[in-house]
Amino acid sequence: MVKSTKSVAQHLGGIKGNLFTERLESANLEKTMVVPIVIGKNSHKAMIANYFGSVLHSPFEFDNSMPGVSLFHKRVSSLAAHLGTERILVAMEATGHYYQNLSLHLQGLGYETYILNPISTKRCREAVLTWSKTDEIDLVAIGQALISAYATPLHLQEPVWASLKIIERQRRYQIKHQTALKNKAHAILDSLCPGISEVDIFKEGHLWDNASMDFFMNYSTPTQIIRLGSQRALNFFRRRGRRLNKLHADQLIQWARNALSHKQPETPTMQYILSLLLHQLCRVNEDIRLLEIEVVKNLVQIPPVLLLTIDYIGPVTAGEFGGEISPLSQYRCARSVIKGAGLDPVSYQSSKYEAPDHPISRKGSSPLRYISIDIGDRLMKNNEHFRFFANRLIGRGKSENCACVAVTGKFIRIAYWMLKELKPFRPSTGLGIAKDPLRKIEQFLIQRKAPELIDSCIQSAKHYLKGA
Repeated sequence: MVKSTKSVAQHLGGIKGNLFTERLESANLEKTMVVPIVIGKNSHKAMIANYFGSVLHSPFEFDNSMPGVSLFHKRVSSLAAHLGTERILVAMEATGHYYQNLSLHLQGLGYETYILNPISTKRCREAVLTWSKTDEIDLVAIGQALISAYATPLHLQEPVWASLKIIERQRRYQIKHQTALKNKAHAILDSLCPGISEVDIFKEGHLWDNASMDFFMNYSTPTQIIRLGSQRALNFFRRRGRRLNKLHADQLIQWARNALSHKQPETPTMQYILSLLLHQLCRVNEDIRLLEIEVVKNLVQIPPVLLLTIDYIGPVTAGEFGGEISPLSQYRCARSVIKGAGLDPVSYQSSKYEAPDHPISRKGSSPLRYISIDIGDRLMKNNEHFRFFANRLIGRGKSENCACVAVTGKFIRIAYWMLKELKPFRPSTGLGIAKDPLRKIEQFLIQRKAPELIDSCIQSAKHYLKGA
């Protein structure tokens, strides 16, 4: 047989099993109650069993409300008192956001609450060759998964960490919406004004700045641009903060005269839709600006601000990673974070065969994986410390993608211990360290037109960056 390079876990259930065993070592299992819950949108269903799987109370439904939870609590507590139960383990699946309020409320009532990955319950359901899916079958699967040590304890998020996660995910949603609006607007603009994006005043990212969008809202066809004239076009942009010269304005008018759509009939419907899309884009841009300011306001209050000590990591990137890694207490080590991001290598070995390739699992949190890979790619290309590591791997014959994943893993390990130990980035090589992390915050807020927040944000950040 092929000898595995990995050490054998201390528990058959791995880290989760080890933690679960540690929690139950001193418990009297005969007086331990298991309460699996199937989560629904408006109501939930629960069942009560003992630790050995014997059903003590048949499945019952309760509303997703205070009276519903009171009914649940009354039934569980009365049965526990009758049987002399010493410990109650409540388990539920992490089903979107529906489980969050209930789990927090039950934990507040003193229940030992555990969360399950739906994949774990699916495996338990399939293990008994059950291909149907009903609430009753799911209750059995959840209870079995809990007893099999597949669950993790519920970890409470601190308010600032939770806020950061919500804000950065909303920002990511708005970024996607922004991209979709730009694509739609660009398609219509190419139809109305073919080739206008190649005019100098709209190059280098200026196509979607505020002055350009305002221009297209008012002048969206070559005919309208010709009527405007070069001098008035020049004045239009100058009033909106774009300092252009006469040559730029003349080039715009010349383009309009040569445009293929110049002598075609105007299409008011397309002009209206373009104006509508650009108005939406302006609102989304403003929403993103405000969200990014909120990211910084939350970031400076918590340890992820330490990530700014790494060169080429800015406030938004640090905020995204900090939001996705929270709560940090759910990870026992850096390897758990890598696995949680779905970046752990998948091995296949049987008898004398071992697969030569080890692709990443892609089974963890996709938002955490996305931001981690994004950071890894950026550091591999720009940060001296990580670039040296990546070049060494590439020199040994590894592909760039493989090197990027390796750099990402290295970053996660470093970031985990930075946040755990509350220490800035200080590699032994002295490379890749940001010269002035506080300056990053200042410049960011100036760019987002929020200079009034600079002093307060920097003052908060100094609590963690005082030694940086």
